Amino acid sequence: MLKVFGWLGLIFIFGNGQMLYASSSYGQLSRGSILGKHKDDITGHIGGLSNELVSGVSDVKGNRYNFDLNFDYHRKAPYEYEKRLTLNLLQNDQNALLYSINEAYIGNQWGRSEIYVGRYILDWSKIDQAWGFGKVNNRQNFDFFEPNQEGLIGVTFKRKYHSGIRYELFTSFLYVPELNPPMEIDKENGTITSKSPWSNAPAETARIESRDVPINYNVDYPSVSEAVLRYSAGLKFGFETKHFDFNAFYMRKPENQFTPIVTFSYNSGDDEAKAFIDPQFYYHDLYGTNLNYNNKDLNIYFSAIAVRPNTFPDGSIEATQYTQIETEKRREDYLGGGISLENDKRAIGAGYVARLSPFDREDDILAQDPRWNQAVNTFFRYRFSREFQISGDGKYDTLTTDRLGQLKFSYLPARSMLLDLGVNVIGTSKDGKSYWSPYTNNDAVYARMRYVF
Repeated sequence: MLKVFGWLGLIFIFGNGQMLYASSSYGQLSRGSILGKHKDDITGHIGGLSNELVSGVSDVKGNRYNFDLNFDYHRKAPYEYEKRLTLNLLQNDQNALLYSINEAYIGNQWGRSEIYVGRYILDWSKIDQAWGFGKVNNRQNFDFFEPNQEGLIGVTFKRKYHSGIRYELFTSFLYVPELNPPMEIDKENGTITSKSPWSNAPAETARIESRDVPINYNVDYPSVSEAVLRYSAGLKFGFETKHFDFNAFYMRKPENQFTPIVTFSYNSGDDEAKAFIDPQFYYHDLYGTNLNYNNKDLNIYFSAIAVRPNTFPDGSIEATQYTQIETEKRREDYLGGGISLENDKRAIGAGYVARLSPFDREDDILAQDPRWNQAVNTFFRYRFSREFQISGDGKYDTLTTDRLGQLKFSYLPARSMLLDLGVNVIGTSKDGKSYWSPYTNNDAVYARMRYVF
């Protein structure tokens, strides 16, 4: 499925947001755990990564080495206004420049009310955040191992009461879809390609009449106003005590990825086939609930989310068969939970997610495979000293047998230098029929050095 077209990168200054070190939520690793908490308003890093330590591992283009920059400006109380800007850049060995802005907002608090204007991450669905479904907030998608989140552009208002009741309102009239991983459209030659190992580009050729026929792609670009001027609205309502937090939410918004509607054309004997792509922007309704228990280092959560597409476009078996672009929609329902023990020295945790909505791989061939079905997750982190830390994360889908594994050793020889040595591994079923199958060769055995500030 097409994730994004290159022209959208110039639509809006807010771009995409990437936090290369995620918060210490389930399955993610904490930056502060080894670097400590900075008191300055500006933090970040600049550095590079090489994935060519082991022969054969870095054969996928775009997965050999990269350079990245993270800049995070955050000013909170006691200043009058809260301000935040998080900028990230990554350039890989194919000269593909990925850019993102995770959050860019200004906020204010008076009494028990808060308001934020700009790009702000909505903490509305724990299961969506933990498993990278990308239904509420956008995903940054520099790397699918850690898709992370980026905020939505709009106005967020929060209010809480002495009784423990609290609510949040979100509204917006600006829409920016996920821009990563990018794809390149060559209008002159009629091709769609990618310089990122995480872009699942459409097929270059189709097997027709016992021969491989090139496919010429023609993309019907929508106007900027058609893409950007779209509304979103949502309400989150809950109750909070010293240790418990229960909330539920509803949101109506555009899907975080637009849908490419494909028309396929071929006449017997032609030198090429033609695929006409019309990007469509569809809405969906989101319902969800979260129950969280927090007591010192212990955190337990239960979470559910329901995704209801508003439009069910007709897919073409011929177009999907030849281009590999899946366009049909399915409702999605997920239920899950997790438990963790975390502090500055160590962390350990586990999580589980179950897809409750039906999906038959044989019957639903025109719809994209679910990211996770019946999956378990475990993670750990241990800091031996201020200078040395080890961390790991593993996910396993018991239905499709997809596996994602991460192991990382971090060393801080000086306050301003961080060295990482790590392994990322993807395993998929032999039949090649799952969400992760196109990325099964994106393994990594890497060394990374960063200057931190």
